[in-house]
Amino acid sequence: MIPDFSQLFLQPATLKLDRSAARTNYSALLAVIPTTVAQVIPSPSVSYRQDDSLPGQGFVIRVAASGIEIAMADEPGRLYAHQCLAQLIELCHGQVPSLTISDQPAFAKRGIIVDISRDKVPTMATLFQLVDFWSALRINQLQLYTEHTFAYPQHQAVWQDYSPMTAEEIRTLDRYCRERGIALIPNQATFGHMEKWLCHPQYRHLAEQTTGFYDHRGDFRPESFGLNPLSDSVTEFIAGLLDALLPNFSSDTLNLNFDETMDLGAGASQQACEQQGKGQVYLNYLKTVLNLAHARGKSCQIFSDMLFQYPDILPHLPGDLELLNWGYEEDHPYDDEHRQLAEFGYPFQVVVSTNTFASVAGRGQAARVHMRRAAESALKYGACGYQISEWGDMGHAQQHFTSLPGYVFGAAMAWDPHRHVSVNAGPLVRAHFGDAYAQAMPLIDRLQDAYLTSGVVTPNCAFYGPFVFDQRSGRHIRRAEIASAEQIAAAMDDLSSLKADIAGLPASALQAELFWTIDCMRLASQIALSYANAGHCDLTALPRQDKARILEQLAPVEEAYADLWLQHYRPGGLRQSASRLGYLRGLCR
Repeated sequence: MIPDFSQLFLQPATLKLDRSAARTNYSALLAVIPTTVAQVIPSPSVSYRQDDSLPGQGFVIRVAASGIEIAMADEPGRLYAHQCLAQLIELCHGQVPSLTISDQPAFAKRGIIVDISRDKVPTMATLFQLVDFWSALRINQLQLYTEHTFAYPQHQAVWQDYSPMTAEEIRTLDRYCRERGIALIPNQATFGHMEKWLCHPQYRHLAEQTTGFYDHRGDFRPESFGLNPLSDSVTEFIAGLLDALLPNFSSDTLNLNFDETMDLGAGASQQACEQQGKGQVYLNYLKTVLNLAHARGKSCQIFSDMLFQYPDILPHLPGDLELLNWGYEEDHPYDDEHRQLAEFGYPFQVVVSTNTFASVAGRGQAARVHMRRAAESALKYGACGYQISEWGDMGHAQQHFTSLPGYVFGAAMAWDPHRHVSVNAGPLVRAHFGDAYAQAMPLIDRLQDAYLTSGVVTPNCAFYGPFVFDQRSGRHIRRAEIASAEQIAAAMDDLSSLKADIAGLPASALQAELFWTIDCMRLASQIALSYANAGHCDLTALPRQDKARILEQLAPVEEAYADLWLQHYRPGGLRQSASRLGYLRGLCR
């Protein structure tokens, strides 16, 4: 029987099978195929050939009875050939037919961006396991999105409650990544998203404003958010952060972020913005920070979202600045944005999301649709890379398992979207996380698409997140579209059925995460049902019996939260995230 080569991850560009030749037993190689770079298979049956005619990161595997030849363009190509060969031998149960496989990526840069600044910082053991997984997905870049969760020697007050990454841990992770073909790229917020700094009195003089501002949706935010781009003190502050952070990385690239500068012009820079325009003030500060980075030997990236708010500065960006264009919705206008970036010739990457942020379970369909559209558009307009982000808005409440399907699907799109009409995550997830994960994958898929029939729609997330974890701001709740009580009740019945199916899985840490996720989704649905019946979204004004039902369903969610958190993440940030559940409980008293 011919093996089902569609099970290979990733799908190769070409696979030519010699049906006339007998199979050869290569099972003994499985135990000695390297998983790190610059290694060879220690067997006389395997030979290597450098082939400079191959595309970068490309490889060719020729299997015959006389032996296996691997041709590669470079060391990444050798690593990916090894990964492909290991899958091939497993798929064929050791008896490999004569064939030739050739492959190369559509995007040269394929990365992961993990949010470590919204409460959850992974343990080193979790990071190592994920790096092994990402390497098998042929990811070659990693960023840890950092606002305040690095142990800056002069700024302990900011990070002391968050179990930050230390300099030694970064250096260790950098080495571990390099050995597995991944560049660990430093990431430091340097403009917006600085509220974890500016809430401390000793840093408030660096803020754009201290009295609150209205964001792009018209919601009032009472906190200080962005830095004052005109302040020499801010320049000195950023220089100090870079001096502490950058020496721990071997990469010569730095992501400065520069996204969502929502309060620019709301305070200290108001007069300059009125006189010069917000775009020019943004550009002037960008050049200042770029000079700091260049003086430290780094080339830079920024997110491009604000450039579309200030299109007048697009022609005037430094030519060596790499732009990261993010968009996480099914209808995001990738073509329009990529066309503008390509018009000016800037190197750019597209950034997608696992869509687990602020959603508890995730949004499976939204992730798959936008990831594919993003890849196709980015290829069309000449992007050099594809980044998969995992964000932690609203307390980073999603469990560890939720991002795995998104990583797999996103990696397939990053390698080549046209070859992956469908993506089977099971075998690779099984290899790295065990049978329990592979067995649960169909249930996880159902879980991550449950929002589609939930009866509630909220902007850019599934309502499970804001209804449980963001009652304090209420921004998404105010914009929720809530269907009939009957539809919500039917969706709750579906969740109960899914929970029963999860109960049929073997007992494991994963099953506990799945149970918690279902319980949290049912809690959010109970809140939505109460809103639908009451005709308003004021939880404090609900009838006493509704509050009692909510408290009853909140109890198991709150009880299990800490234990599940500590399976994969550090204790810092747990108190801050769990306080969101405590706030919900207080509203129901």
